[in-house]
Amino acid sequence: MSKICDAGGKGVIMPFGEYEHEWDKGLRTCIYLVFLLWCFFGVMVVSDAFMAAIEKITSAKRRKFNKETNRYQTLLIWNPTIANLSLVALGSSAPEILLNVVEILKEDFFAGFLGPSTIVGSAAFNLFVIIAVCIIAIPEGEVRYIQNMQVYLVTAIFSVFAYVWLIIILVGFSPNVVDMWEGIMTFLFFPILLGAAFMADRGMFPGTQPLDHSSQIQGMTKEELAERRAHLQKEYGNKITEEQIVKLLKVESQAKSFTLNKIVARRALLGGKPATIEHRPSGLQRAMSAISFGSKKVVPMEVSDVIPDETTACVEFRMIKVATLESVGHVECVVIREGALDHAVSVDYATEEGTAKELTDYDRVSGTLRFEKGETEKVISVKIIDDVAFEEDEEFYINLSNPKVVNKSQTSSVQCVLGTTQRTTVVIIDDDFPGVMCFEKDWVMIPEPAKDEDIIIKVIRKNGSAGKIGCSYSTEDGTAAAGVDYEETSGTLEFLEGEMEKTISVTIKATGRYDRTEMFRVILSEPQAPGKFDEKADGAPDMCILTVMLETDKESKQQVDRMWSSLHHSWEKSKVGHANWAEQFKNAFYVMGGEDDDNEDEASKPGMSDWVFHIITLPWKIIFAFIPPTDYCGGWLCFWVALCMIGALTALIGDLASLFGCCAGIPDEVSAITVVALGTSLPDTFASKSLAAMQKYADDSVGNVTGSNSVNVFLGLGLPWMVASIYWKVTGQTDKWRNTYSADLNSDWLKQSCQDGCFVVKAGTLVFSVIVFGSCAFLTVSILFARRKLCGGELGGPKPQAFASSIALVILWVTYICLSSWYALENRE
Repeated sequence: MSKICDAGGKGVIMPFGEYEHEWDKGLRTCIYLVFLLWCFFGVMVVSDAFMAAIEKITSAKRRKFNKETNRYQTLLIWNPTIANLSLVALGSSAPEILLNVVEILKEDFFAGFLGPSTIVGSAAFNLFVIIAVCIIAIPEGEVRYIQNMQVYLVTAIFSVFAYVWLIIILVGFSPNVVDMWEGIMTFLFFPILLGAAFMADRGMFPGTQPLDHSSQIQGMTKEELAERRAHLQKEYGNKITEEQIVKLLKVESQAKSFTLNKIVARRALLGGKPATIEHRPSGLQRAMSAISFGSKKVVPMEVSDVIPDETTACVEFRMIKVATLESVGHVECVVIREGALDHAVSVDYATEEGTAKELTDYDRVSGTLRFEKGETEKVISVKIIDDVAFEEDEEFYINLSNPKVVNKSQTSSVQCVLGTTQRTTVVIIDDDFPGVMCFEKDWVMIPEPAKDEDIIIKVIRKNGSAGKIGCSYSTEDGTAAAGVDYEETSGTLEFLEGEMEKTISVTIKATGRYDRTEMFRVILSEPQAPGKFDEKADGAPDMCILTVMLETDKESKQQVDRMWSSLHHSWEKSKVGHANWAEQFKNAFYVMGGEDDDNEDEASKPGMSDWVFHIITLPWKIIFAFIPPTDYCGGWLCFWVALCMIGALTALIGDLASLFGCCAGIPDEVSAITVVALGTSLPDTFASKSLAAMQKYADDSVGNVTGSNSVNVFLGLGLPWMVASIYWKVTGQTDKWRNTYSADLNSDWLKQSCQDGCFVVKAGTLVFSVIVFGSCAFLTVSILFARRKLCGGELGGPKPQAFASSIALVILWVTYICLSSWYALENRE
């Protein structure tokens, strides 16, 4: 069989003609490489449309009646975990997956080298390079950790197993052959992965549950937590909120953990002085004593550790930090004296501002405490000022200074010193409530007006009115379409101090409905701190959703013909789609989509790089503007058309990669893991970098990599290998098959597995590449687990550690590339 770059060689699309074979190979190498790199820009352009379709599909919502709350809720149709591992993973890996599918079809169901190697090479780039970029993308001093470890562990295990499975089927069961059951099983692992991830997401595995630690206190059993909660409610009264209870319980939990460590250190330090511990209660006892018997509504946050000297009177605060509610009225901080008790001592004290300010949050106090002979405790009382404005938790400090022995004689050796806790921090927990925002109802029914008419939607504020709060609002299509059934609107709402109600105006268009109900949503989002949405509202806690039902007016129903009305309405809706389609072509022709040239904002004006990339990608933008917009068929039409165009583009990329490698004398396996894998994965690098920096957790950044790597094998290899293995099982050996494997007809592996025909996938280079990748992947996962332990998260952390981790991952990628390329070059056929 002729090579693709030699006379008579042919791919799916290229070479365009036999005349190309007459060109100089050096020139052809350069042309094919430039054309290949330009096609990667096309991948970026068409991927935007493809991902837009996926976003449209996975963001679809439905209303479901909740029997527990006896009300309807708006829910996403797609489970986020399933969406990420199916459609989103497909969107990220579509070029690599389709490249393998196209290659199998192009080679008449014979295995190629480019597709499988691209799958492994892309997985290596994703795991090593993209995660390396994400690690250093986090701002200084911040970390991102994986919140839902259950789902991550499932995807991580499957991502490792996927490549182990390749080794098993290509080396173990039937060397160099993919039997029909192996191909089918490889593909079936994809739905098995989805099922396992869904079970992990829903907490369906034994001993697991959906991860949510927002209201669980570390170090307490559920029974202890319930008892402590009841105690706090009894102490503070019914006005204390669940959020405030959580804050107080977290304070106690932190104090206990901190104190237990201090007790161990103290015992090791004191050694042979048990009498001192008996004389002076342990830190844990003092903490619990302060909680149970000390000043009401004050909770110790941390406990100091002081070892008094027998000849020294030591004065210090009992607690390093205390917390109190703003409405308490005053807080009392205990100062203790230990050591020499046979003399009177004194110490000065004064408050110091922190985030809490004098006269607005507390009254300044200062003075001198005098401990008489034998006296061991004094109390400093500070008035806390209660206001009606909502504030974040604030703190101020009380400092001790100038310790001295009162009326000390010249012959006395007793001295007075300050202990380690010379300052205490007072945390004021605010109990003024800004209230929550919501609609009056979760849904409203509006009869269709005879002419366009504005409706007024009320947004109310309840359970408090302290301070300013606000949110954004917008409309969203359901079965009703903006511009046809109603006028799209968006904006912001701001509730001033004491303001309890706002309104949103939406224009309902008269379209002539007949015996049907349309629906759209008004959504409140992006609450401005300290504002929140009512937790009972539809869409809570991230948003608040009002479903507006547009029903047919009874009088109009009797006057309008049903068929004419239905056709007219359908035509009106189709105009919206065509308008958006026209907008795509405008965006394609104009740089930055034709932004207003008169815009005074310099940042929004196109720069030199914008023009350069626009000119480079202009042909691709025009071609892919023919993809239908997401308005049609809920995004599915856009999805399938974009997928077909990606398939056509990957066929072109496959031909160009083979031509480039052939002319340059580089095996397909090397081209796949370098140029092709880099080109298809590079767009994900920039997206993952931005995603890592913006999001609170690392689930999407890291989990998307492990999920995509699994899907690449199970779908990208499983689907074409399943089809090819079935094809050869049914067809049997053909003349072309025998000619292709003529050199191997007498080999043991072929005689054992291919008596009637089989799908041959030679293990050599592919398995070596998988083994190298698997070894480096194990080291990468180990680095991520180590970072979670040492830095608090998989991404970010101190810059030296972050850069060290990133460099290590890049070295692993370079190692993989070098070893795999070396082996392919040494064993080329």
